[in-house]
Amino acid sequence: MRDFQKPGRSAVFASNGLAATSHPLAAQTAVSLLQAGGNAVDAAIGAALVLNICEPQMTGLGGDAFALIDVPGHDEIIALNGSGRAPRGLDAAALRAAGHKTIPLRDVAAVTLPGAVDAFCRLSEAHGHLPLAEVLAPAIRYAEEGVPVAPRAAFDWAVAARDGHLVNPAAQRTYLSTGAAPEIGTLFRAPGQAEVLRRIAAQGRSGFYEGEVAEDLIASLQEMGGTHTLEDLEATEASWGTPVAGNYKGTELVEHPPNGQGATAILMANILSHFDLPALDPFGAARVHLEAEAAKLAYDARNRFIAD
Repeated sequence: MRDFQKPGRSAVFASNGLAATSHPLAAQTAVSLLQAGGNAVDAAIGAALVLNICEPQMTGLGGDAFALIDVPGHDEIIALNGSGRAPRGLDAAALRAAGHKTIPLRDVAAVTLPGAVDAFCRLSEAHGHLPLAEVLAPAIRYAEEGVPVAPRAAFDWAVAARDGHLVNPAAQRTYLSTGAAPEIGTLFRAPGQAEVLRRIAAQGRSGFYEGEVAEDLIASLQEMGGTHTLEDLEATEASWGTPVAGNYKGTELVEHPPNGQGATAILMANILSHFDLPALDPFGAARVHLEAEAAKLAYDARNRFIAD
């Protein structure tokens, strides 16, 4: 039983389904979609899109999406890779000539084509139960009506504002509308994002990768010196694949293949499987040291062989 004298959360049990997210409104959205007859795919997409509004410092429509799906009636788990690719015009030689040894993180060169929306649309069409418009409805409502800024979001927001990460004028209008990062409890609205979501709900992926939204997105990137084109954006396509798997003491571990970096966790588990962890004090120095060394080895292998 949990020690109620210390901060923490109790275990959650359910007979028909449950959802775990980093924000209550996203978890509530997922459960509501399940109650409306949706499945896990509908719930995951709906929750992810609500998180775009609740935690914009962590996730967004301009990002990536990875999914592992256990389809009822099928023996194999399938993977969907919705990670964005670099624009075709990006030149590694030019970046090196400019003195960069790695991709500059705060530069438009680091911005890949957004793959999440395509992944969500493909997932919904292939494996969802509810219409995409119904799945997007909660996120549209929260974007229009606003959500209270949570403590973690407020903290990250303030750091981003302090460190000058929100330099784009459009980003400042949306995320620093009062000239400063919003405080805890402030109502944050994103009417522009609500409009984009409405277009996706009505037109599917075309509402994002073609037309006015696409033109505005590419124009903004090109204004900052990006080589992104409308052709790059329209060609963005999530890909289906087969997961990589490992085994930890009788339990199968499934992760995305590269360019996903989930194999790092399997590497850690493989290393730790050679040790008797239960015999060690879970909070003792010996176990912490062992796990830290396993992590160092796995991350070193990731950096050398898996992806950037």
